[in-house]
Amino acid sequence: MAERVLADPLSGEEVRIAIVDQLMTRLAKDGYLNKAHAYSHYSAKISIHIECVDMGTTYPVDVTETVAPVKTDDEDAALDQFDAELEIKPDAPNDVRVATGQDVPVLTKDADGKPTIKGIRYGRNVNKK
Repeated sequence: MAERVLADPLSGEEVRIAIVDQLMTRLAKDGYLNKAHAYSHYSAKISIHIECVDMGTTYPVDVTETVAPVKTDDEDAALDQFDAELEIKPDAPNDVRVATGQDVPVLTKDADGKPTIKGIRYGRNVNKK
């Protein structure tokens, strides 16, 4: 039996991992948030709206968090500021898994020849999206 990729829906954990992965990728693109810069403190307001769809029913997840400033002793240091938005479009579950570095479920056989599901991690396609 050759391996067969399964089109399983995304679990809640896979959705969280995908969102954090895409957020980290977006933040890494900002020039102020790299290893070469240092700041005396920062604050952030993060709003997240997620719509999880299961068999035609939409389950909204809304979260707004304010991160209190984390300060150091250097009160005179300047804090660069930026605002950004990140919109994540719906995509097929396995495309999300590949794009965010997660395992894709495949049906295969174990050492005893019994069917089993295992995860395979494919290389990310950095040119997609």
